[in-house]
Amino acid sequence: MIKSMLTKVINLEPRYLGLISVDMDLDAERIIIMDRISGSILNNTLRPQSGISKTIVSKNYTTLNNIIVGIVDDNMTYNCKFIDGIQAELVDANTVDISQ
Repeated sequence: MIKSMLTKVINLEPRYLGLISVDMDLDAERIIIMDRISGSILNNTLRPQSGISKTIVSKNYTTLNNIIVGIVDDNMTYNCKFIDGIQAELVDANTVDISQ
């Protein structure tokens, strides 16, 4: 009996999104990412063990610098640090590595 193998080639169309990658301070316990115009929170999460936080955002944020990124510590020992005017990196969702 002859078995034939069918090979299916999948051609994925690029799906572009924005990526915000932050190498967090060791004393920081939380990262906050906000839309500068609306004030809405895009991400509020604890510091990953690796110290590098990666957040996927809308493609709209790759052409505008409307993001505020901040790091804070939960026990209020250190001052928070925020930076304004961040623009997300344009990435293809099919190939981007968001492991933390």
